[in-house]
Amino acid sequence: MKPLLVEILESILRTDGKLAYVITCDEEELVSLTRDTSLACNQKEGDEYVGVNAVDEARIEIYRKEEKLGGIDIAPDLIFNLSEEDDYIGFIYWTNFNDGVERIVDYSVSLDERYGLQKIYEDWEKKYELL
Repeated sequence: MKPLLVEILESILRTDGKLAYVITCDEEELVSLTRDTSLACNQKEGDEYVGVNAVDEARIEIYRKEEKLGGIDIAPDLIFNLSEEDDYIGFIYWTNFNDGVERIVDYSVSLDERYGLQKIYEDWEKKYELL
């Protein structure tokens, strides 16, 4: 079963090839703007302090890149720089304290309206309970 954050990001990013995310904590960038969900959090045994697992609280921001690189659509594994032309879509505020429980604490309404964030979360919870 995929971590909750990976489920959320994959679900959002697959709707548009120009969407990407960045992870910050206290205005410090932990993960640069990317579509690579392997950078979001620890995903296998032995991963140490990747993405949101590196801090107790993080902010995941979703952007839509307006530029194309070399006339082609953005590749999934590229890391980008933000530009003023990029559209800010919304945020997820995340906690990952040492009790092993990862939680969405808050998120922008636009993510729920556009991408069904609450439904993604509820579906993941149901699958988790069945384990």
